Amino acid sequence: MTERDTGSVLRLFPLGEHGAVVCWCTEQHGIVRTASRNLLKPGSDLSGVVDLFHECELVFRLSPKSDLCTLVTADLITPRLGLRAHFTRLRLAGYMSQLVLHTVESAAQEPQWHKLIAAALDYAATAELRVEILFRFEKRLAELHGLYSPGVEPHVALLRHFTRLPQGRTELLHSLQP
Repeated sequence: MTERDTGSVLRLFPLGEHGAVVCWCTEQHGIVRTASRNLLKPGSDLSGVVDLFHECELVFRLSPKSDLCTLVTADLITPRLGLRAHFTRLRLAGYMSQLVLHTVESAAQEPQWHKLIAAALDYAATAELRVEILFRFEKRLAELHGLYSPGVEPHVALLRHFTRLPQGRTELLHSLQP
């Protein structure tokens, strides 16, 4: 069955010489993993379109046997090039993406997850870099999971429930400090 959705690329894994597995956070299907054997091949229609943190309109085929879908095509909506302008922006985007992949189940088909990460990546690509961006993201993520309580820092609530956070948070905090 072929599906169409809008999603942000959160992670890429190599697959053979020219292929890749792409982890998306989509509006309608939640976390989706797609495979493309020719994604990184020079001259491929998807080359330069599907890249880390890009927002795309994607078409994929569901697999009846596994949760790995086949990427049919993708059209670039926004590349979020501002994230590549500064290493700290890239680290922030990477941390937020990893946190979503770590805490959101593949079967979670609520649009709130895509809305959260897309807005956070858009904001991180253009706004002045401040530690509050990270804190607000963690707070909103904890709220959406139903883990936030006013007396507990959001990252602590997430850590208690999910037992670990992505690596590099401490270094990221230091680089976001004025």
